[in-house]
Amino acid sequence: MGRLLGIEGGGTYTRWMVVNDPEAEVICEGKEGIGNFHLLSYDQLVALFRSIRENAGENIEQIGVGFAGCHSEKEKTVLEEILRDTWPGSKKIVVAEDSRSAYARAFEPGQQGILVIGGTGSNVIGYKEGVWEKAGGWGQLGDPGSGYRIGRGGLERIFLDFDLTKKNSALAQAFLSYCCLNDLSEFLRYVLAQFGRKDFIASFAPIVLEMAEKGDESSLEIVKKEASSLAWRVQIVAERLQFIQPQVALVGGLFENSSFYVRIFGEELKRFLPFSRYFVCNSPGPWGALRLLKLSSSPLSIKSESLLPDEQQRKALDQALTEERNPRSSSLEKKTVDELVDLFISEETFVQSALEKCRKEITAAVSAVCSTLSQGGMLFYVGAGTSGRLGVLDASEMPPTFNVSPEIVQAIMAGGAEAVLRSMEGIEDDTEEGYKSILNRGITQKDIVCGISASGRTPFVIAALESAQKRGAQTILVSCNPRRPPCTYADLTIDLPTGPEIVAGSTRLKAGTATKIVLNMLSTIAMIRTGKVKDNLMINLQPKSMKLRYRSLRILMTLYGLDEKTAVKLLEKKGWLLSAVIAEMESEKG
Repeated sequence: MGRLLGIEGGGTYTRWMVVNDPEAEVICEGKEGIGNFHLLSYDQLVALFRSIRENAGENIEQIGVGFAGCHSEKEKTVLEEILRDTWPGSKKIVVAEDSRSAYARAFEPGQQGILVIGGTGSNVIGYKEGVWEKAGGWGQLGDPGSGYRIGRGGLERIFLDFDLTKKNSALAQAFLSYCCLNDLSEFLRYVLAQFGRKDFIASFAPIVLEMAEKGDESSLEIVKKEASSLAWRVQIVAERLQFIQPQVALVGGLFENSSFYVRIFGEELKRFLPFSRYFVCNSPGPWGALRLLKLSSSPLSIKSESLLPDEQQRKALDQALTEERNPRSSSLEKKTVDELVDLFISEETFVQSALEKCRKEITAAVSAVCSTLSQGGMLFYVGAGTSGRLGVLDASEMPPTFNVSPEIVQAIMAGGAEAVLRSMEGIEDDTEEGYKSILNRGITQKDIVCGISASGRTPFVIAALESAQKRGAQTILVSCNPRRPPCTYADLTIDLPTGPEIVAGSTRLKAGTATKIVLNMLSTIAMIRTGKVKDNLMINLQPKSMKLRYRSLRILMTLYGLDEKTAVKLLEKKGWLLSAVIAEMESEKG
């Protein structure tokens, strides 16, 4: 099988291990610095893995990684890219959030239960009959019962105690001794200088636990509060999965290094789940990351798509017009610049033709958008890659052009904002993220969702349309592939026959142009029909610049035949809001 590398990244350090088989004897192992996606820059992530390579070696057949903060497919893709660059010879790489790798080391494949992570951060995940549930794990905004929260609670408490008594509490004295400092003022400067480091704050947790075990009341109060908050998350997950007697595995430095914390947490857990059974998992973290390599094709699989499409997907791609070679653009590298320019211009005639052939479908889609917006609903564009960027572009132009709220027309981009400027095309295959994106935006039956996919088969987009349709929203699919697979999740479809691209498969060309025009029509006609345009003039301008104030002035003079002095006076009276002036003028006329 070759050498296998398991990496577990956490908020305090990163552990790694090389073996010949996931259950075999360890060849070598080591520990590096912080391994949290959100605490490291891209360059720092690169440096971390290169440091591991120096000790683990370059000859690695497969890599399993569980990494803190690596929640989304976008984050997993970034890590996978770095890993492939670091170990280019590796044939298989599986990347998951550290909670999934921790689950893999605590439970056998297919075993149902709940995992509680208590380290620098915290998390609770549960698995039952193919369903995963999670609570907590939100970093500084939601890591109950973690080293960070216990450490921070202790730091806050010592200053409160000093305010109340003007004396250093026993916990304060323990902190000062730990840092070799003499008073709280000096201690405060020391702490604030490093307060942004989550691992630094968590380093005070063992002192709080030690003081609590010795009977310090304020420390015990902090520990019980955090343990209770973490145990409550276990109850939440258990209820969602309908567990009555769940097996609960405890992993992480707090549980592994403090039997006292295990006892306190166990007591709190019994209050919430009297019939639960818990145990501390002491196997090394990298074991779980290595087990991900075996689990990547099982029901417990962390999303690890094949690098190539399956037979059905290949068939759909092979039939797609957007993937065909254009007979008119053969031997491009042999053409002159003049010939290439002429070719590009002549190909644009296919855009006009495609739009004309879809006139009926475009009209139906525009009418649906107009109806939705006029009734207070919102328009959402969903896309990946070029298609997603076209949606972002159109949505972003609505507020400055028509002075409407950014909520009226929104874009959902596969991979999020980062993917707008940086290509992350692999995200387009993530159906789970596409489905969840609709839920996360709070889309309802009042709204309309327009999926944009040149091929008409992008998994992220199709899943988003499915999710939207199930929530009662009206759905549209815009493609440039009349041969696309059927999509039952689209109420309305527009399949623009733009034909093969000059550069085969580069849908940012004719397909992109035709798609942009359709989006222009969907949004602009809706703005016209909802009163944002008069004659052929923008009347809902935001007077935020000299240019826009001058444009407002010219529009007002043109519409009502006013001289400049009168028009300026009317605009100044309404704070240069052209729409308010026009409303008043029309009211007086009516």
